[in-house]
Amino acid sequence: MESQGKIYLADQRGLVESSILRRYSTFNFEKYYSEHRVPFGNLFLLNDDSIAGGKLTFFLSKEDSLQIFIPITGGIDIVCNGKEYALEAGQIQVLNMGKGEVLEISNPYQNDLINYIQIGIKTDMFLLRHSEMLFNFDFEQKQNQLIEIISNPKLPFKLSAGIFAGREEVVYKMKSPENSFYAFIIDGAFEIEGRLIHARDGLALWKTESVELEALSDNAIFLVLELFNSNF
Repeated sequence: MESQGKIYLADQRGLVESSILRRYSTFNFEKYYSEHRVPFGNLFLLNDDSIAGGKLTFFLSKEDSLQIFIPITGGIDIVCNGKEYALEAGQIQVLNMGKGEVLEISNPYQNDLINYIQIGIKTDMFLLRHSEMLFNFDFEQKQNQLIEIISNPKLPFKLSAGIFAGREEVVYKMKSPENSFYAFIIDGAFEIEGRLIHARDGLALWKTESVELEALSDNAIFLVLELFNSNF
């Protein structure tokens, strides 16, 4: 089965920058709009955010959605409905948010810039009542392996990640060819199904049963989302 795909280049992302926040958006978000950056199925938000030392920003949920927070450098503090969540690298927080809810996201370090990835996936709030889900992982213990971090039958996606040395290969097997695949490169470079992908690039694939990935640099890191029941 020949996969169909689309590359989302890092240097073509939307950029918003202030003294507090630098945000790169893979998909259309707030004031950033491009006809080529529409949501990929239920995956409608993928932001690469950096917050200055000691500063905070706000996020308004415009969809009933699962919001996934992945610290890359440093950690983040999140306040949601009066509850506080402190995250560090090696942790992933999933929050179930209704349309109109607001998050406060802050940098707990006074003198250091922090960087995190935020992913938004549309969901049905009536079918899913999980309010919070925290997941831990350790790349150091499982190098050159694809680590399954989030896999829950009640969730509409599976999330995996890995850190690889140059020329190491892995095959990702889809749960179903009806699902869709999205890879986001954190660092380094990969060849994925014959496509060259660099740091902070994304690759969407659909109509595929498996995906071959090869690291082209040392300490290359990527995330993989398998989105269930998509229409691709």
